[in-house]
Amino acid sequence: MGASASREKFRESVSALIEIDVSPDDADFWDELWKIPSSAEEVFELITPEAARKLRDKRFENLATLFTQATAQLCQIVETPYNIYFDQALNCVRVLTRILPFLLEKGDLGDSDANVEHLCWGIGSSPPGEGPGSPGGGDDALTGLVIGGSASGADGESSMPRGEDDEDDSQEPLALLVVHAAMHMLFLPQFTCDFYEDDGKADAPPGTVSLSPSGGAGGSPTGAGGQTSVVLTEAELKKQEKEDREAKADAGLVTKIADSGVSLVPTPTSIIWAAGAGVSPNQLGYDGGTRKYDKNRVEVLRLLLAACCDPLFAPADEYNPLASRWMAVAVAADAPNSICLFYSLLNTILSYDPNGIGVPYSSSFASDTHVRLVELSAQLLCVLLDCGLPGSPEPVTNEDGEPVVEFDEAARGGFNIFRTLLARIDSGRELSFIFKGFVRLLRNVYESQNTYLPNSKAKLECFQELLVLFWKLLEENPLFTNHILTQCDTNEVIVPICYLMYQSRRDPARIGLVHICTFVLLKLSGERSFGVNLNKPFLKRLPCDLPLFSGSHADLVTITLHKLIVNGAYKLVPLYSCFITVICNISPYWRKMSLVAAVKLVNLFELFSSPKFLYSGENAHRHLALLLEVFNNIIQYQFTGNQHMVYAIIRRKDSFGRLASLTLPKAIAQCDKVYGDQTTTTYDADADAAKDIISTTDVDGSGNPVGMSKKTSRYASTDVTSAASTALSDVTSVGGDTNGSSVVGDHFVPTEEWLAELKATLPLETVTRLLQHLVPVVDEMCARKNGVVDEAEILEMLQDVTMVGLLPVPHAIVIRKYQPNQYTALWFTAFLWGVVFLRNQSPIPMFDGEAIELFQVSVSQGDD
Repeated sequence: MGASASREKFRESVSALIEIDVSPDDADFWDELWKIPSSAEEVFELITPEAARKLRDKRFENLATLFTQATAQLCQIVETPYNIYFDQALNCVRVLTRILPFLLEKGDLGDSDANVEHLCWGIGSSPPGEGPGSPGGGDDALTGLVIGGSASGADGESSMPRGEDDEDDSQEPLALLVVHAAMHMLFLPQFTCDFYEDDGKADAPPGTVSLSPSGGAGGSPTGAGGQTSVVLTEAELKKQEKEDREAKADAGLVTKIADSGVSLVPTPTSIIWAAGAGVSPNQLGYDGGTRKYDKNRVEVLRLLLAACCDPLFAPADEYNPLASRWMAVAVAADAPNSICLFYSLLNTILSYDPNGIGVPYSSSFASDTHVRLVELSAQLLCVLLDCGLPGSPEPVTNEDGEPVVEFDEAARGGFNIFRTLLARIDSGRELSFIFKGFVRLLRNVYESQNTYLPNSKAKLECFQELLVLFWKLLEENPLFTNHILTQCDTNEVIVPICYLMYQSRRDPARIGLVHICTFVLLKLSGERSFGVNLNKPFLKRLPCDLPLFSGSHADLVTITLHKLIVNGAYKLVPLYSCFITVICNISPYWRKMSLVAAVKLVNLFELFSSPKFLYSGENAHRHLALLLEVFNNIIQYQFTGNQHMVYAIIRRKDSFGRLASLTLPKAIAQCDKVYGDQTTTTYDADADAAKDIISTTDVDGSGNPVGMSKKTSRYASTDVTSAASTALSDVTSVGGDTNGSSVVGDHFVPTEEWLAELKATLPLETVTRLLQHLVPVVDEMCARKNGVVDEAEILEMLQDVTMVGLLPVPHAIVIRKYQPNQYTALWFTAFLWGVVFLRNQSPIPMFDGEAIELFQVSVSQGDD
């Protein structure tokens, strides 16, 4: 059958399913449907969203038969993986990938439907009231409906052979069978991996359940070729173990010994797709790391992603991360191959090198399939890590020292084995591999644009997924955070993050990207070692219009955040306080500020102290309080070496003087001059406060909470009120106006109470003392030389000045640490699924935006 003929035949079959009732016993029709060769593009094109919904709403019996038969065939191919049936199995995978999102529209988180509920989660698949002749009637119905088969179990010539567990499978819900079949098929011999032996049951320690790729107990720790994982000398191994123990002790993690539990050791290691975390190169199979199975892996990963798309159909304010049974099945402790899948996805992502062999244009000769596999692996891993409850980083081992999860822990509601595995990564070697992988992939965002030959390096597009995964590690694995701060150069990650923020500041489709970069900066800036490490010199040249400066990575962070405030999209207004908080956190450790960064910081002070901003809302002066704290930190703790900052403050002394001498009549006059009787303001600080989604807590330099007065506490930590209003900028109104610059409402009028609060919350004393001493010195110097003084001479003079005994008693260093909350968790879910939705719209649109509730989908006016 030619390609055009098979396409036409498939079209006729789909039309028949929509227009007429097809009996599940019509073996000829179903046999022919599954044997028609069809690509994923053809399946998605011919089963349109309208057709899928009509099939669900008008011809549900046909949909039930289609779903049941496809599921049965996948279960059968898992039991008897003969390669002659692989093409038919792929057809089933593609059909299920297409129809599952439309079933989940009526699933756990969408509008519930009794038929869909019974089909997916009932024992058997017949709708309520149906008899044995229906798609699920009878115990044998599920496994009898295979290629060329019927409900009575009569097999045609080309049907798959039936396995021994058919009767048991028929007692499992179809939803569970689909998810488990997909997870089995990701490690199916000669389909997605090489042959392997699973003969390690006798070696399993007592009281331990090892989740093998066949779904049973057992597994071998050796590769397919019998190789063992000896990669270090005994001395090196002992040294590494000692360092790992010390790292755990520093993090306060104490190893617990359990008599029994679910093993977290991947078995067999030979089937894992790539070496890295959890498996070393000599533990892979004889052809470990091969890419010959990439196409099939991509198809099955798409199916698993479609089976986990429940969150798309829940309104943001009603989303519950524990409500989806589909996702609960995928992340349960007994999910087949879950441990091997976790390490396969993680290693596939982080072992990928977008530079290839390092030759210009070498990526042009490489297959796009592996890049697609990397992207889908990142998306699926992030999705699987975004449901359920966080995993405990506390190490638990059995008597043989193997990591396990206690049965009670694994059986509790909301348990997520993927989050547990992520939290339990504790080897220094594995943590270094993970960090280096992130660095290599994230650097590609600017290295691919920074070449002499145009387009000579491939650009990786999944950087948003990488940032989400990086954030998950920072949040859930304390050893990873400690490791990268103490053993790695975090600046290697900060440079691409700053580049992405700088380039995305005006792009309405990337406002969410700026948010997640801000989250990462805020999280890291709460650690002293991060601020100290930023003093390393910045020597790179980024492919953007970043101002030229000679300084450190702290200068890079500050210049980037300044640009986002003065030249960013209006939707970044809720992040202003976060931007300044990041600068405030790193300021006590900033040894030498560049002239460019110093001028821009003082420019920010002038901007936020201008009447236009100061009187835009009752809370507008909180930005000034943070900026003054930045200046105070540098003056009190890093005065030596920061003459550029001191000189910039002296040059703008009038701005500080106006604020210190502000009176109520002046404030009212300035407010009326700027706004008059207008009811429109260009910036509303109160609206800013109402849309913040990040909360922080204040600690001193030792990490102890800092007590604050009622007046100052409201500005020291960010209020949390709403996530939905700012979460989805990158998936909403692609063609609309997102840079509006006005907020309508009654403008703020200064009062005595407001002025008293402003005076109490702005720490002006240190800067005032500095100006009182240094301004006369500079003026005298200028007078001696008749006003002709080179700036270099002033800077040299300031470098030799001491302020000891002239400044107030140094204040305590206050660091604002990010605090997780339900609003940021919801934000990440919405952002992640927005990215997944957009990244799967071409070349095949995997999801239809019509029924999505988690966020609003708008189409650009330029689109048809």
